[in-house]
Amino acid sequence: MNPEITITVDSNGSFTIEVNGSSGDNCLSLTQPLEDALGGVDNREFKPEYRQTSHQTNQIHLNQ
Repeated sequence: MNPEITITVDSNGSFTIEVNGSSGDNCLSLTQPLEDALGGVDNREFKPEYRQTSHQTNQIHLNQ
């Protein structure tokens, strides 16, 4: 599943950025350019998925 970013703007002009389909620090790297373009962050809340780590396994087979 590819990450999905949802930006919600309320009637006062405040916005919320939510990431679905991603975990760990990857969420922050996905939203950082948007946060910078929109003027920064006043409050940050992390979903439970943030505390999950993504696992990538590399296997190397050596001929002996």
